[in-house]
Amino acid sequence: MDLTGLPALDFAIGLSFVFLLLSVFASAIQEYVAGILNLRAKTLEKGLANMLERFPDEPEGELADLTARIYRHPVIRSTFKTGLIRRKTERLPSYMAPRAFALAVLDTVAPDVRLTADDGAKREQRDIISDARTAIAGAGLPGSVQRSLLGLLDDARGDIDQFRHNLEAWFDDTMARVSGWYKRQAQLILIVIGIAMTLALNANTLTIGERLWNSEAVRTAVVQQAAKANQSTDLDTAAADVDAVGKLGVPLGWTSDGTDVRHVSFSGHEWFWHLIYEHVLGWILTVVAISFGAPFWFDTLSRFSRLRSSGKPEQPLPASAYGKPGERVGSTT
Repeated sequence: MDLTGLPALDFAIGLSFVFLLLSVFASAIQEYVAGILNLRAKTLEKGLANMLERFPDEPEGELADLTARIYRHPVIRSTFKTGLIRRKTERLPSYMAPRAFALAVLDTVAPDVRLTADDGAKREQRDIISDARTAIAGAGLPGSVQRSLLGLLDDARGDIDQFRHNLEAWFDDTMARVSGWYKRQAQLILIVIGIAMTLALNANTLTIGERLWNSEAVRTAVVQQAAKANQSTDLDTAAADVDAVGKLGVPLGWTSDGTDVRHVSFSGHEWFWHLIYEHVLGWILTVVAISFGAPFWFDTLSRFSRLRSSGKPEQPLPASAYGKPGERVGSTT
């Protein structure tokens, strides 16, 4: 029987749940591929290079390899991962803390600037700033990097701690753009994976929707499964969840049975147009749904689930003569 008495709502919940499982599976594969390609670390390295390397029309300075020096700094170097196959093979870090970046930059471009005197006393701020300015100007940095650092130093208004905070803010602003680069790359990979997965599973939105709409038993089973769903992004768990929903009767996979809705025929009269309208269009819709991502479908499913819960008839409270909201009106005879 329908869980809500509204087949259309259960249909929406069921279809959203199927899209969620497919999206989670695709996202798990995407993260696995990104890990193999070390995509996050490479994108971070590209962002740092944009910050610290010279422009193409600038002369090369003595510290032209500033990005490499930052990575070799002990504060950053400690976050490296050593390869499992060859110990000499190192993987660059996929994340860098703003404070670690600021400390590495200061120690690289101005290594002789000290915050305390030989006796341990705190040095005057103006002396520290003056030494830092001299060190930055004479470090042989590319012109664009030197101007950026001197501008951040001027904005500190003579406070070396504020200068460090400015470096951190510069890093954060750059990483915000880097995050956009990574998301675009990840989205492209997700779409490619979505196409491959849709074809491998024969995940046709049209046939899935038709089965959910016409079969009350399948629709009810999928909605019940959706109520117990968890948000695991583990690759094996995501694959098992997709397999489980297929066993509930959702048409996934390929078959040679000509009477099965999953069967794809390449023969007969006008087979090409049947292929386009009955399968290709459904595959395209599935790929588009997967490209929306798991968070979108999780939010959509949550909204439909809340709507279903709010649509359940409330049981009236026993009459108590106190006029409580929702209580049954009793007789006063």
